[in-house]
Amino acid sequence: MSLTRQEVITQIARAEELYKANLYVPMQPIMANIQENIEILGESYPADTARYYRMYMLYIGVFEELNMPVLESYLQALININEILPSDYECVCSYYKHCEEWVYEKALMTYPYNETLHIHYALKLQEESRFEEAISTLKYILECYPALTEARFLLWEVKTARIEQLRISNEAEDAYELLNLASDTHRKEILTPLQFDDNLDQVDQNLARIQLTLWSNKSIDNKKQWISEWRHLELTDTTRFLLADYAQSFMMYDMVSQILKEPSKPEFPEENYTNFQEYQNYMKALANSGWQLAQHQYLFIGNSAYYHTKNKQVIDISVERGLALNPKNPLLLVLKAKSFFFVKDYNATGAAYHEAFKNGLRMSEYLFYLLEVNSRIESWQGILDVVVQFHRRKTPTLKTLFFQSRALIKLGRFDEAHEVINESLSDFPLPSHSYAPWLYNLRMIIHARNQNYKAFFEDMKEEISFYKIGDGNYCSTMNMCVEALLEKGDYAECHKYAIYNFEQEKLAPYLEPVFQWICYETFLEKPEGLGEVSTDDLIANPTTFSDYRNNGFIHWMLRNNAAGSASLKKAADLSTNKGAYLKLAFECLLAGFDNPAAITLYETIKKEAPEARDWKLDFQYANLLEEENRYKEAFVAYQHLGQSYPEESFFNLPKDEYNVMLRVFKKFTKGLNDVEGFTKYNAMYLSKDNPSEDALLEHLEVATTNYKEDVFLQHNLLESISKLDIEFENNELEMLKEMKSRIRNNYFV
Repeated sequence: MSLTRQEVITQIARAEELYKANLYVPMQPIMANIQENIEILGESYPADTARYYRMYMLYIGVFEELNMPVLESYLQALININEILPSDYECVCSYYKHCEEWVYEKALMTYPYNETLHIHYALKLQEESRFEEAISTLKYILECYPALTEARFLLWEVKTARIEQLRISNEAEDAYELLNLASDTHRKEILTPLQFDDNLDQVDQNLARIQLTLWSNKSIDNKKQWISEWRHLELTDTTRFLLADYAQSFMMYDMVSQILKEPSKPEFPEENYTNFQEYQNYMKALANSGWQLAQHQYLFIGNSAYYHTKNKQVIDISVERGLALNPKNPLLLVLKAKSFFFVKDYNATGAAYHEAFKNGLRMSEYLFYLLEVNSRIESWQGILDVVVQFHRRKTPTLKTLFFQSRALIKLGRFDEAHEVINESLSDFPLPSHSYAPWLYNLRMIIHARNQNYKAFFEDMKEEISFYKIGDGNYCSTMNMCVEALLEKGDYAECHKYAIYNFEQEKLAPYLEPVFQWICYETFLEKPEGLGEVSTDDLIANPTTFSDYRNNGFIHWMLRNNAAGSASLKKAADLSTNKGAYLKLAFECLLAGFDNPAAITLYETIKKEAPEARDWKLDFQYANLLEEENRYKEAFVAYQHLGQSYPEESFFNLPKDEYNVMLRVFKKFTKGLNDVEGFTKYNAMYLSKDNPSEDALLEHLEVATTNYKEDVFLQHNLLESISKLDIEFENNELEMLKEMKSRIRNNYFV
């Protein structure tokens, strides 16, 4: 069937659609029609012709039995019309078990930096047991693309196969080649005899021996061996790089700085070849140029300076020289970012990380770095945005959840933070070296804010289980406990934590006035080194919560109670536990006997922090009103105590004349001239088997003054008083005789 040019192009487009949809059977008649009419396109439309050739090459690959000669003929046709693309070579070269050598030679020389073509060629060489050539090809492509994981894994397989080839061959084994292959593949059984092989010189025997030791011993033992022995040996560059790589893996950057020196300048081969043999020589020369090795060495030296010596000049030199070799190396760009981070230039830090990301830094690493930058500049919303981006791409980790929960806390979104922390600590494994203790620490902050001290100390025990007793993290958590116990009002326990940290020389400086005040207030042990406070210890221009709190305690200890209370009230306004510091300000006024100010402050607590009220505070308030002779208000305050705190007000107090509540009610009714009330409350004292003399005498006074006609009441009281072993001062015995006479004369005669 004859087709017009436009119809042929339409058929080609239809074939492309069917291929994408994996509909191969309907493609057959269409491909046949195109093939019959392909000449109508002519030489004037090579791009359209190339579309058909390309489509047919893909179509051939659909069949179970591959027709390689036809596939290669279409490839040649694309070459002939000058429409060849890298993907065309990739398509044909992917059939590495069948593809002819000439295709690879043509493809690689045409596209010397195409990693896919080189991997396909390495697979062909591996298939044909041409391992040395495969190794050279893969080392070349890894020199160009060091992050190409597929090539790295394939290189390991090829080197392993080359080892087996050498071991079963009749040829004399090359000890140096075996050493290099065994080193790269961690073949201990081969390295073991090589450490004593006379075919190797001493420095290479050292390489074999050192590797075996590294993989067998603990890192700390290897470091000791480096100090005592290895650094005094003559070592090859390979050995030094191996040791540096090992040391950096275990973050022993001091060891890295001792091992590595400035790398040699790479020697780049001239990119000039006319045949495939010359191209293979070029690949081998580039792989051995030291280009990537030099970049890695600058990276190691720079990281060592960043993490160990803190020498920014060394960092900057490493970055400058490393990027001069390859301005797009993402790891060196990360080191560049760290150099800016080192001097707190966070804008430049973020820009360098972004540049590294554009040049191949993994998204997860990029986002982790952004978390650290945002944390330093305290961009809490920025951290939340980064975490959202990370969680869209990757499974949440303890690290991302830690940053998320901390940012939520900083933004005051405590309920959300609590939910994230709970999820983190319940749904993830908690290894010893992880963000788990910091997550417990964050939850402790929330518990302290909510005054949930039971949960606070439960999480404290979980957190410190990750630490060594007495280390920095442990004592930092103990400092948190000092503040929590202060706010809880448990001064004796607070003293235990504070004195422990003080003895470890790890009590936070801002807690020293707290510890001094605890010793002052409780009379518990005060260490000699703690010293006495003076006006010099006061912070001249306080701005923060701890400034005001500490000034408050210092004023208190200097007996300037008005100033101490004022500072503690300022601290309360800045605190997450306002009630606790208002109560301390109240206690400070009590210590200074400033009753009117204390009463006023209690009213403030009642209004602004009612949750802080307890029996002790309300009882102190009632006492203040009593001391100021404000009996009506005091009476109401004591009634409130009885109604709101029955356990503390009655059941936990003595049941005799020392009962506080009974005594104050009796006193108030007397002060208010409430005869009936006084009689009622005092009568409770008389209900005892052995009532007190004071109660009897007071009741007698009331009876003789207000109940003169009740002679029997007076008689009974006088009768009880007469039995007391006391010296009578008001003629009580004579009164009793007179009362008996009156009763006899009036009622019994």
